[in-house]
Amino acid sequence: MKKIFRSAGSALVRLDQNLLKWAYRRSYRKSNLLDILVLTGDAPFWMLSVFFFAAAGEFYNSLALENISILLMFALIISNLLYTPLKRHFKRLRPYADENLQKLLGIQINNRDPGSASKAIESFPSGHVVWTSVSVIVICSQFGWPAVLLLGWLIVAMIFLRPYLGVHYPSDTLAGLALGSAVGVLTIHLSPALINLLKYVKGHNLLIFVYWACIGLFLFFGFKSWKHRI
Repeated sequence: MKKIFRSAGSALVRLDQNLLKWAYRRSYRKSNLLDILVLTGDAPFWMLSVFFFAAAGEFYNSLALENISILLMFALIISNLLYTPLKRHFKRLRPYADENLQKLLGIQINNRDPGSASKAIESFPSGHVVWTSVSVIVICSQFGWPAVLLLGWLIVAMIFLRPYLGVHYPSDTLAGLALGSAVGVLTIHLSPALINLLKYVKGHNLLIFVYWACIGLFLFFGFKSWKHRI
Protein backbone atom coordinates (compact mmCIF):
# COMPACT_ATOMS: atom_id res chain seq x y z
CA MET A 1 0.00 0.00 0.00
CA LYS A 2 2.86 2.40 0.85
CA LYS A 3 4.45 1.69 -2.53
CA ILE A 4 1.17 2.52 -4.25
CA PHE A 5 0.91 5.85 -2.42
CA ARG A 6 4.57 6.66 -3.15
CA SER A 7 4.09 5.84 -6.83
CA ALA A 8 0.95 7.94 -7.00
CA GLY A 9 2.70 10.80 -5.22
CA SER A 10 5.66 10.65 -7.61
CA ALA A 11 3.31 10.61 -10.60
CA LEU A 12 1.49 13.70 -9.30
CA VAL A 13 4.79 15.52 -8.75
CA ARG A 14 5.89 14.73 -12.32
CA LEU A 15 2.52 15.88 -13.65
CA ASP A 16 2.83 19.11 -11.67
CA GLN A 17 6.31 19.74 -13.08
CA ASN A 18 5.33 18.89 -16.65
CA LEU A 19 2.30 21.18 -16.52
CA LEU A 20 4.56 23.95 -15.21
CA LYS A 21 6.98 23.36 -18.08
CA TRP A 22 4.15 23.38 -20.62
CA ALA A 23 2.66 26.61 -19.28
CA TYR A 24 5.98 28.42 -18.95
CA ARG A 25 7.07 27.55 -22.50
CA ARG A 26 4.02 29.14 -24.10
CA SER A 27 4.92 32.15 -26.19
CA TYR A 28 5.66 35.09 -23.88
CA ARG A 29 5.51 38.78 -24.66
CA LYS A 30 5.26 41.43 -21.97
CA SER A 31 2.27 43.67 -22.56
CA ASN A 32 0.01 46.17 -20.83
CA LEU A 33 -2.83 43.63 -20.90
CA LEU A 34 -0.68 41.09 -19.06
CA ASP A 35 0.31 43.70 -16.47
CA ILE A 36 -3.35 44.59 -15.94
CA LEU A 37 -4.30 40.93 -15.47
CA VAL A 38 -1.53 40.45 -12.90
CA LEU A 39 -2.63 43.59 -11.06
CA THR A 40 -6.26 42.44 -11.13
CA GLY A 41 -5.36 39.20 -9.38
CA ASP A 42 -3.38 40.75 -6.54
CA ALA A 43 -4.70 41.52 -3.07
CA PRO A 44 -4.67 45.36 -3.29
CA PHE A 45 -7.09 45.32 -6.25
CA TRP A 46 -9.69 43.37 -4.31
CA MET A 47 -9.09 45.29 -1.08
CA LEU A 48 -9.71 48.54 -2.92
CA SER A 49 -12.82 46.96 -4.42
CA VAL A 50 -14.26 46.77 -0.90
CA PHE A 51 -13.92 50.54 -0.60
CA PHE A 52 -15.30 51.27 -4.07
CA PHE A 53 -18.32 48.99 -3.57
CA ALA A 54 -19.04 50.68 -0.24
CA ALA A 55 -18.59 54.19 -1.67
CA ALA A 56 -20.70 53.40 -4.75
CA GLY A 57 -23.38 51.94 -2.48
CA GLU A 58 -23.51 55.15 -0.48
CA PHE A 59 -23.49 57.38 -3.55
CA TYR A 60 -26.18 55.47 -5.46
CA ASN A 61 -28.07 54.38 -2.34
CA SER A 62 -27.64 50.76 -3.43
CA LEU A 63 -27.95 48.05 -0.80
CA ALA A 64 -26.67 45.46 -3.28
CA LEU A 65 -23.33 47.25 -3.65
CA GLU A 66 -23.04 47.82 0.09
CA ASN A 67 -23.76 44.14 0.72
CA ILE A 68 -20.89 43.18 -1.59
CA SER A 69 -18.54 45.42 0.38
CA ILE A 70 -19.15 43.71 3.72
CA LEU A 71 -19.15 40.22 2.20
CA LEU A 72 -15.88 40.86 0.38
CA MET A 73 -14.29 42.36 3.48
CA PHE A 74 -15.23 39.30 5.55
CA ALA A 75 -14.06 36.86 2.84
CA LEU A 76 -10.70 38.59 2.33
CA ILE A 77 -10.01 38.76 6.07
CA ILE A 78 -10.74 35.05 6.56
CA SER A 79 -8.70 34.18 3.46
CA ASN A 80 -5.72 36.12 4.75
CA LEU A 81 -5.96 34.49 8.19
CA LEU A 82 -5.72 31.06 6.52
CA TYR A 83 -3.39 31.93 3.64
CA THR A 84 -0.59 33.65 5.56
CA PRO A 85 0.17 30.72 7.94
CA LEU A 86 0.25 28.36 4.94
CA LYS A 87 2.87 30.52 3.24
CA ARG A 88 4.98 30.58 6.40
CA HIS A 89 4.64 26.86 7.06
CA PHE A 90 5.36 25.32 3.66
CA LYS A 91 8.15 27.66 2.46
CA ARG A 92 8.15 26.17 -1.02
CA LEU A 93 10.63 27.62 -3.50
CA ARG A 94 9.09 29.35 -6.46
CA PRO A 95 9.96 27.70 -9.79
CA TYR A 96 12.25 30.54 -10.89
CA ALA A 97 14.29 30.14 -7.67
CA ASP A 98 14.61 26.33 -7.80
CA GLU A 99 17.79 25.48 -9.72
CA ASN A 100 17.35 21.73 -9.23
CA LEU A 101 13.88 21.89 -10.77
CA GLN A 102 15.18 23.81 -13.77
CA LYS A 103 17.95 21.27 -14.33
CA LEU A 104 15.42 18.46 -14.09
CA LEU A 105 13.08 20.10 -16.62
CA GLY A 106 15.94 21.25 -18.87
CA ILE A 107 14.76 24.86 -19.04
CA GLN A 108 15.65 28.18 -17.46
CA ILE A 109 12.74 29.76 -15.58
CA ASN A 110 12.79 33.50 -14.99
CA ASN A 111 10.63 35.58 -12.68
CA ARG A 112 8.22 37.29 -15.04
CA ASP A 113 6.33 38.93 -12.18
CA PRO A 114 8.96 40.58 -9.95
CA GLY A 115 6.45 43.13 -8.71
CA SER A 116 4.38 40.67 -6.66
CA ALA A 117 6.50 37.50 -6.49
CA SER A 118 9.90 38.65 -5.26
CA LYS A 119 10.03 36.39 -2.18
CA ALA A 120 11.52 33.14 -3.44
CA ILE A 121 10.21 30.80 -0.72
CA GLU A 122 6.52 31.74 -0.81
CA SER A 123 5.21 29.61 -3.65
CA PHE A 124 2.46 27.66 -1.86
CA PRO A 125 -0.40 28.52 -2.22
CA SER A 126 -0.96 31.10 -4.95
CA GLY A 127 -2.26 34.33 -3.43
CA HIS A 128 -3.46 35.67 -6.78
CA VAL A 129 -5.71 32.64 -7.21
CA VAL A 130 -6.93 32.84 -3.59
CA TRP A 131 -7.93 36.51 -3.85
CA THR A 132 -9.42 36.20 -7.32
CA SER A 133 -11.43 33.04 -6.68
CA VAL A 134 -12.88 34.11 -3.32
CA SER A 135 -13.78 37.58 -4.61
CA VAL A 136 -15.31 36.39 -7.87
CA ILE A 137 -17.33 33.70 -6.07
CA VAL A 138 -18.70 36.21 -3.55
CA ILE A 139 -19.59 38.78 -6.23
CA CYS A 140 -21.21 36.15 -8.45
CA SER A 141 -23.28 34.88 -5.51
CA GLN A 142 -24.93 38.31 -5.31
CA PHE A 143 -25.23 39.25 -8.99
CA GLY A 144 -25.77 35.85 -10.59
CA TRP A 145 -25.01 34.75 -14.15
CA PRO A 146 -24.16 38.20 -15.55
CA ALA A 147 -21.31 38.39 -13.02
CA VAL A 148 -20.26 34.80 -13.83
CA LEU A 149 -20.00 35.67 -17.53
CA LEU A 150 -18.22 38.95 -16.80
CA LEU A 151 -15.75 37.80 -14.11
CA GLY A 152 -15.63 33.99 -14.06
CA TRP A 153 -12.86 33.77 -16.64
CA LEU A 154 -10.51 35.64 -14.28
CA ILE A 155 -10.16 32.53 -12.09
CA VAL A 156 -9.13 30.38 -15.06
CA ALA A 157 -6.76 33.11 -16.25
CA MET A 158 -5.01 33.30 -12.87
CA ILE A 159 -4.63 29.51 -12.66
CA PHE A 160 -2.79 29.59 -16.00
CA LEU A 161 -0.91 32.86 -15.56
CA ARG A 162 0.97 32.07 -12.36
CA PRO A 163 2.88 29.04 -13.78
CA TYR A 164 3.17 30.87 -17.13
CA LEU A 165 5.01 33.67 -15.33
CA GLY A 166 7.33 31.20 -13.59
CA VAL A 167 6.25 32.13 -10.06
CA HIS A 168 4.01 29.18 -9.09
CA TYR A 169 3.51 25.48 -9.70
CA PRO A 170 0.09 24.39 -10.99
CA SER A 171 -0.43 22.70 -7.61
CA ASP A 172 0.02 26.10 -5.93
CA THR A 173 -2.78 27.52 -8.04
CA LEU A 174 -5.10 24.57 -7.37
CA ALA A 175 -4.45 24.95 -3.63
CA GLY A 176 -5.29 28.64 -3.96
CA LEU A 177 -8.48 27.75 -5.80
CA ALA A 178 -9.47 25.26 -3.08
CA LEU A 179 -8.82 27.77 -0.30
CA GLY A 180 -10.57 30.64 -2.09
CA SER A 181 -13.56 28.46 -2.97
CA ALA A 182 -13.92 27.16 0.59
CA VAL A 183 -13.90 30.69 2.04
CA GLY A 184 -16.27 31.83 -0.71
CA VAL A 185 -18.77 29.10 0.17
CA LEU A 186 -18.43 29.94 3.88
CA THR A 187 -19.09 33.60 3.14
CA ILE A 188 -22.18 32.77 1.07
CA HIS A 189 -23.45 30.57 3.91
CA LEU A 190 -22.99 33.41 6.40
CA SER A 191 -24.15 36.16 4.04
CA PRO A 192 -27.67 36.57 5.58
CA ALA A 193 -26.14 37.25 9.00
CA LEU A 194 -23.48 39.60 7.57
CA ILE A 195 -26.07 41.52 5.52
CA ASN A 196 -28.34 41.83 8.56
CA LEU A 197 -25.38 43.18 10.52
CA LEU A 198 -24.82 45.80 7.83
CA LYS A 199 -28.50 46.77 7.91
CA TYR A 200 -28.29 47.21 11.69
CA VAL A 201 -25.19 49.38 11.37
CA LYS A 202 -26.75 51.50 8.64
CA GLY A 203 -29.77 52.10 10.87
CA HIS A 204 -27.68 53.87 13.51
CA ASN A 205 -25.90 57.09 12.56
CA LEU A 206 -23.11 56.63 15.07
CA LEU A 207 -22.35 53.11 13.88
CA ILE A 208 -21.94 54.32 10.28
CA PHE A 209 -18.70 55.95 11.39
CA VAL A 210 -17.63 52.64 12.91
CA TYR A 211 -18.44 50.93 9.59
CA TRP A 212 -16.20 53.29 7.62
CA ALA A 213 -13.53 53.11 10.29
CA CYS A 214 -13.53 49.32 9.88
CA ILE A 215 -13.08 49.68 6.13
CA GLY A 216 -10.20 52.10 6.72
CA LEU A 217 -8.53 49.72 9.18
CA PHE A 218 -9.12 46.83 6.78
CA LEU A 219 -7.30 48.71 4.01
CA PHE A 220 -4.46 49.81 6.30
CA PHE A 221 -3.69 46.40 7.78
CA GLY A 222 -4.44 44.64 4.50
CA PHE A 223 -1.86 46.67 2.60
CA LYS A 224 0.59 46.27 5.48
CA SER A 225 0.21 42.49 5.40
CA TRP A 226 0.53 42.45 1.60
CA LYS A 227 3.74 44.53 1.61
CA HIS A 228 5.36 42.02 3.97
CA ARG A 229 4.89 39.31 1.33
CA ILE A 230 6.13 41.03 -1.84
